[in-house]
Amino acid sequence: MTNTYHPGVDMKLFEYEAKAFLQKSGIPVPKSKVCGTEDEAASAYTEFGGNAVLKAQVLAGGRGKAGGIKFPRSEDEARSQAKDILAMKIKGEAVEKVLVEEKQNIKREHYLGIVTDPDAGCPLLMFCAEGGMDIEELSSKNPDAVKKTLIDPRYGLFGYQVQELLKGSDIPKDAQTGIVSIARALYQTYWDKDGELIEINPLVETAEGKVVAADAKFNIDNSALYRQPDMPKRPVRTVEERAEKLGLSYISLDGNIGIISNGAGLTMSAMDYLNQEGAKPANFLDLGGQATQSSGIKNGIGLVLEKPDVTALLIYIFAGGPRCDVIATGIVEAINEMEKEHSLRVPIVVTLHGRFAEEGMKVLSTCKSPRLYQEPMVEDAVRKVIELGGKAQ
Repeated sequence: MTNTYHPGVDMKLFEYEAKAFLQKSGIPVPKSKVCGTEDEAASAYTEFGGNAVLKAQVLAGGRGKAGGIKFPRSEDEARSQAKDILAMKIKGEAVEKVLVEEKQNIKREHYLGIVTDPDAGCPLLMFCAEGGMDIEELSSKNPDAVKKTLIDPRYGLFGYQVQELLKGSDIPKDAQTGIVSIARALYQTYWDKDGELIEINPLVETAEGKVVAADAKFNIDNSALYRQPDMPKRPVRTVEERAEKLGLSYISLDGNIGIISNGAGLTMSAMDYLNQEGAKPANFLDLGGQATQSSGIKNGIGLVLEKPDVTALLIYIFAGGPRCDVIATGIVEAINEMEKEHSLRVPIVVTLHGRFAEEGMKVLSTCKSPRLYQEPMVEDAVRKVIELGGKAQ
């Protein structure tokens, strides 16, 4: 359930990765094997005595309703279904792995999760006696069904807090004891691994009286990965991820005017200027400390221009510490180099402010590219970039 969660650029774990962390924390999880081919899946199915479920491993939600969870009745059927799953795309994401997991004899399903509450600024524990695929719909129709309590990170999660959430449910006492233990271990995992969201849905009571994490989701704070060496390594795929590797802050938006600036506040003010003029920004890109480096500026321009919808680019710089003429030199070098590579395809409007702004504008005048324009006033620069790039339809 993610209705209270507002994801940014957190690292998401696959189910099998999340369950590995849960298991290390002492939380019961089903026996399972991660498979990359249909033959591996068929072999695992047989190993589990034919009592197994096949689960597509994707970071997108809704895999059950998309047909990404199967219950084969024979080894041949397991092979065929695994082949189908591995050929699927769920919400545009290709399935590369199948988790073959021992099927549970489910008596009841619950929901248990912890999220970083954006309003309170601390962890929020959530429990619902009814879990499963329809938890989102249930929480929307009946918000009171989801019990919540804030966790003070100075002290951690106390057992009595979990017990309070279980009051009024008809969950057996032994199962309640198991849920309390799992909730506390779940919080410790969330806290130790710099989590933003961790949830078990469903958390099942089995007919044998056990409480087991039948599914798991775990999102990690991206900015804390440097202190989490045991986190899985991901191939860099998205523009946002490549920007992060380059030390740039980038977010893709739905407009056509690219923006490059130095400082988050200045970048957002550039977006506001565009919106006031009826135009839409194509991105948020903060150069940060790389504003004085031609390589950083070139990388920034390249990232912005990866979007085919970008028709013009605004570079808005305020120099409080570094000098504008130094920054301008980097801009000119980057643009001249890109012109030689034939990789610059849109007009660029630059406006410089702060220390040595006039000298910086003189440096810009030495640029050989006919695509470079400069304006001393930011309002004029915004109007110019819209004039050159047009407004998104």
